[in-house]
Amino acid sequence: MWNNSFSPQPPVVREALSEAVSFLKRRGIPQPRLEAEVLLAALLGEERVKLITHDRRLLPPSLWKEYQELLRKRGEGWPLQYLTGRQEFMSLSFKVNPAVLIPRADTEVLVEKVLSYKETGTGSQIKHIVDVGTGSGAIAVSLAYYWPEVKVTGVDVSPEALAVARENAAIHGVEVEWIRGDLLTPLINARRKVQLVVSNPPYIPAGDLPSLSREVRKEPALALNGGPDGLDYYRCLAAQAPSCLEAPGLIALEIGWDQGEAVRELLERAGFTGIEIGRDYAGRDRVVTAVWRP
Repeated sequence: MWNNSFSPQPPVVREALSEAVSFLKRRGIPQPRLEAEVLLAALLGEERVKLITHDRRLLPPSLWKEYQELLRKRGEGWPLQYLTGRQEFMSLSFKVNPAVLIPRADTEVLVEKVLSYKETGTGSQIKHIVDVGTGSGAIAVSLAYYWPEVKVTGVDVSPEALAVARENAAIHGVEVEWIRGDLLTPLINARRKVQLVVSNPPYIPAGDLPSLSREVRKEPALALNGGPDGLDYYRCLAAQAPSCLEAPGLIALEIGWDQGEAVRELLERAGFTGIEIGRDYAGRDRVVTAVWRP
């Protein structure tokens, strides 16, 4: 039914944006003007401001068709970031695609917490950090970028995700070791030790997945599904981390807003101490840190 939603002949930029805004508004997109501009700017490879200052340019037929396709995908609920191929995180631009979770501002709180160790006595002991379930590499690349003195390893079970992570490391000119594997298993098998384990694991309860927004449901289920109660991966990490942490070692985990006490209990039972729950900018529980000192 969408084949006749747009003008058959390529319009000028101003008219293209007008048609795009009307289309996105009908599809229930909350900020249709902003998203119409972002998509067209990404397609043209230029800043949004140029769309306004050069809005009488005629779009070539091929670009008009590509723009229509992007708009239709956005109307179907595909996240804007997958359509532009980019997402900003920690003031860095990251490549993203449907193979990886889209980096979010909440996760910046986790990275900032890890970086806060840099200027402390604890930080002087940290030589090697492993990012478990690295996805796009946002955490690993950010840590390597802002803390270049530390070796960073990123682990993920998905080869497609690791390919994206490698590209992001190359884009930002940082050295990160990438390993394909399940959680900390590759390091444990190799008997390798690190001083800090960081992870933003899947933590959404399986039963909640169908009620997520249509945009989030387009993201990889592997990166979202935390099992029946959302805690499966925390159980695994709490059990595995002591085997690859050099004492005193640290673990830093992103959590769902209502999971702080449950994750605290899991870590306590595994023998971790000094457990702290940090909050995000909205005042919700977001990060749990703990110390391994057998």
